[in-house]
Amino acid sequence: MLGWCFLDWNLALNKQAGAQGVYLYALKAAGKIAAILQDDEKAAWIAADYETKKQAAIDGLYDGSLGLFVSGKERQLSWASQIWMVLGGAADAAVLRRIAARPDAVGMVTPYLYHHYVQALLDVGEKDKALQVLTDYWGGMIKEGADTFWELYDPADPNASPYGGTIVNSYCHAWSCAPAYFLREYFPPR
Repeated sequence: MLGWCFLDWNLALNKQAGAQGVYLYALKAAGKIAAILQDDEKAAWIAADYETKKQAAIDGLYDGSLGLFVSGKERQLSWASQIWMVLGGAADAAVLRRIAARPDAVGMVTPYLYHHYVQALLDVGEKDKALQVLTDYWGGMIKEGADTFWELYDPADPNASPYGGTIVNSYCHAWSCAPAYFLREYFPPR
């Protein structure tokens, strides 16, 4: 179901946990803005709301027996949930390692979510893994003959399309600028 919260084009994805992670991520950003603006009242409110919502995510969505965040009534395991909880500050590198060991987890199919995965890896100090993901994912499109990066690229199904046919896919999608950004920002030439 696509719904109001876009996290990825994977239609099997339950977005409850991922959306909570996005909210936490946004609160962190809003807190930084409030601090820059020296609005102490807003900064305090944001900090309090952030802590409340972060604890609610941990209490309600984290499955301690799995060491992962689950989403929806079916308690779905997905990459999106773990990535956004890391970016939102509710999880650490351990959830990224654990989800990688779960072939049953709902995967990623867009440069958009892969971009956020690379950022989450960098945020938790996994720089080598981040570079490997850049090389494998965006490099995979190049190996498939891409001369621009695609809106959706599923390495397991390179012809996948959210529109029912690849002819209407975007073949020069904005989120595919991720390699240029990450390579310049985190892996500059020596």
